[in-house]
Amino acid sequence: MTRKEKMDLLLSKVAEDKKEAFVAELRAAKTPEERLKVAKKYNATLTEDEAKAFQADSTNKITDADLDKAAGGCCSRCGCYCGCG
Repeated sequence: MTRKEKMDLLLSKVAEDKKEAFVAELRAAKTPEERLKVAKKYNATLTEDEAKAFQADSTNKITDADLDKAAGGCCSRCGCYCGCG
């Protein structure tokens, strides 16, 4: 599972009007435990199979750029995800 697929999966579990706050809190989380608390707070819980797929490559970290892409990303036509818009 790619990093983008992981973020898309998590975001699919969050209510549309809460996604921006979810991403912000997820970015602020410093540890896996804090990220888990954020996910639970926003009801972004995974099924057992989803969790196994999500953890299959634990070295595949989700970056801020990945969060931007999953949360709508760059608004410019270039699609560079630089926040230039």
